[in-house]
Amino acid sequence: MGSCCGGKESKKGFCPFSLFLFAATGAAFAYHKLQQKQSRDESAGAEATKPQVVFVLGGPGAGKGTQCELITERQSGWAHLSAGDLLRAERNSGSKLAELINSKIASGQIVPAEITVGLLEKAMEDIMAKDAAVTKFLIDGFPRSEGNVTTWKSQMSDKADVQFVLFLDCPEDTMTSRLLERAKTSGRNDDNIDV
Repeated sequence: MGSCCGGKESKKGFCPFSLFLFAATGAAFAYHKLQQKQSRDESAGAEATKPQVVFVLGGPGAGKGTQCELITERQSGWAHLSAGDLLRAERNSGSKLAELINSKIASGQIVPAEITVGLLEKAMEDIMAKDAAVTKFLIDGFPRSEGNVTTWKSQMSDKADVQFVLFLDCPEDTMTSRLLERAKTSGRNDDNIDV
């Protein structure tokens, strides 16, 4: 009976070539498993950096901004984004987007949700780039309609995870009095009884 190594077997009956093949196959298998684990770990790491979002809704003057600020002061890893503040800041920036926003508002139209979602996405990216510890966002004043939800899902479903919606229910007379008080210092043209 011949041997795998041209008639030369080791003293223990193993063919050195077969032993080499066995060791090489084992090493290749271990390397492959390690690569799979690293790939899973990288995917999990990418998922972990995906921002978590809580939408904070309620009428004007319900306390959305106040509560968001309190949460971000007391809980690390959270940032507060106001859809309205982002739109106002963009309106004042002088960009081409500002022109579009101003023209929509001047004609009494609603700013397209794609613009608002784009501003929210950019703000989240900017904050996370500055501070890697911030991965959770309180988004105040958005979404305001089913169309906003649809746009968010189409643009952000693979980029951010919505955890839940926090709705602040507040009586209308309380909201009105808060807004009129805020009007004394806010400088916002929508803080008036008519609006």
